[in-house]
Parts: sequence; structure tokens; C-alpha cells
Amino acid sequence: MHDDLLSIGALARAGGPPVSALRFYDAAGVLRPAHVDPVTGYRWYTSEQVHTARLIASLRQAGLSVVDLVAVLEAPHEAHTVLARHRRRLEEDLVAAGAHLDAAEAILGQPGRGSVAAADLLTAIAAVRHAVGDDTAWPGLAGVLLHLAGTTLRLVACDRSRIAVATVAVRQPSGPHARVVAPLAFLDQITSAPPAEDGHVILGTHVIELLGLRSEPLDAAYPDYEQLLRSHAAQSATVGSLQLIETVQGAEDIVVVRLDGGRVDLAPPGEGDGFGFSRTFLLDAVRAARGEHVALALDERHALSVAPAGRPDDVGLMMPIRLRS
Repeated sequence: MHDDLLSIGALARAGGPPVSALRFYDAAGVLRPAHVDPVTGYRWYTSEQVHTARLIASLRQAGLSVVDLVAVLEAPHEAHTVLARHRRRLEEDLVAAGAHLDAAEAILGQPGRGSVAAADLLTAIAAVRHAVGDDTAWPGLAGVLLHLAGTTLRLVACDRSRIAVATVAVRQPSGPHARVVAPLAFLDQITSAPPAEDGHVILGTHVIELLGLRSEPLDAAYPDYEQLLRSHAAQSATVGSLQLIETVQGAEDIVVVRLDGGRVDLAPPGEGDGFGFSRTFLLDAVRAARGEHVALALDERHALSVAPAGRPDDVGLMMPIRLRS
């Protein structure tokens, strides 16, 4: 007898609902198999049921409820009425969804706003500018990420070998958090303009306003800098900035940094050393910190961070250089 019947899998492959749905329709009385093997429990269907299975699959993909589906199958003469009613419901839902999407787009288009001290913003721009990149694979790195989050504006620069982050306090923040990439030329325009008083920050999808000057953001993605900064310090030390700068200036192009017992030791690469750091990058980070003392930390990735003592959110992070053994 099974030679003339289709298995549940064959019926699903013939264009019907998936096997799991066919089992459900059997239990719900929507589409029962023509035969169920009393020993194995296998379900078997006739070739005539392929038409019904395909109809069920189409109606369910259109979102028809099981109740309406049963109505169509049990009273085909009323099917057009049921389908017309469902079509109207879908059209009404589409209109409502469109209105909600319009409202969502309007919300997304609202810029984040706040006020900052001009001197603080100019200091932050200067603190990150050295780390701006020029990698054509990441066009966003040619600018500076402006991340407005409540009462803090973060400026982030990255050239894939290092990251520099500087923070600015924001007063009277309003609107959503915002992340936009500011063109470097625009930030240079701000720093070269006549000294400004405190001013507004407005960051939106299509506009950047800083201290009264406006620009369009770069239409480019920016790496997840917060993920890159998320690490655990394995070793750390705090040292005077001027002392460290004098030491670094006399070092070789690549230096090995050792943080031991709160001390900072710099040495040229030697046999057995696994990682070093660019002397230029280290000098840039210490100078950008603009603090009397700086805190250095080596993390589990062998990356080196430099931050002003007491201001850990203003940080420069350098990726290690693997040394040849």
C-alpha cells in the first residue's frame, strides 16, 4: 500500500509545509494523513493531498491564522471572503507599520546635543590628533570619532596600531547618544579659528556642529573602540611625565617596557624579549596625556596604555610589536 502513498518527508519536499508543521496540522485536524502505520507511527499521505498541503503552505506564509485556514479548507465557497478580509487586515497593518517606521526614523534623525567648554574641546582634539589613521581599508580612521554619551563627549582616534581617547564634560545634554566621525580638516578648522567661548555640540546623522562651526560627518564605519579598550591590566606603574619623556627621547626606535614594583624601566630589545613598542608612539601618548604624572599599564594582550594619573578615561593604547627572537 505504501507504494501509492507519500511519506511525511516526501510531502514536505513536494511543496507542502515542513515536517514539524505537518505533524501540528495532523494533531489540529487540519490535514490528517491518509494512513498511519500502527507499528511505527509513520504518517502516509495520498498524492491528492499534495494540492491541499501546498495550499496550506501558501496561506500560512501569507500569515493566515489556523482558524481562517480551517474555514478555507472546510468551506471553499467562502474562501474568497476569508482571503479578502485577511488582505484588508494586512493592508491596514502595513499602513500602521509604515507610520511606526516613519516615527522611528524621525527619532533616529534627532541629534544629540549639549554644551562644552571651548578650551576643553580644543585640548581634547590636540590630545588625539596624533593617532588619526590613513588606512584606505578603513576610511573612517581618517577622521575622529565623536561619541556623545550623556554628560561625556569622547574623541577617539585610531590608526590600527594605537588608539587615543580624550573626554570632554558636557553640560545640559539632550537627545539620544550619538556617534559620528568628524573630518580631520573640520577639526583643524576649529583649532585654527579665533578662540571661542563655551559652545554647543550637535551630533546627528547628517550634521556636526562644534562651537558654532558646522560640517557633515564622514559616511564611514568606525571600529568598536570600547571593545579594543576593554582589557585587564597585568602590570602597572605611575611615573612623572617629564622624567619619562626624557628617558624615552634617548631610547632606540623600539623599546621594551617593563613595569615592576611600581617602576617603569625602558630597555633596547634584547635576546628573549617578546614584545616592544614604538618610541615615537610612546612619546606621543605621554605628551598627549598632559599630566604631571602618567599611569602605564601592560594588559594580557601585551598592549601598553598610557593615561594621566587620576584620569583613566583619557587614554592612549599602543599595540605591541613582536620582536624577532
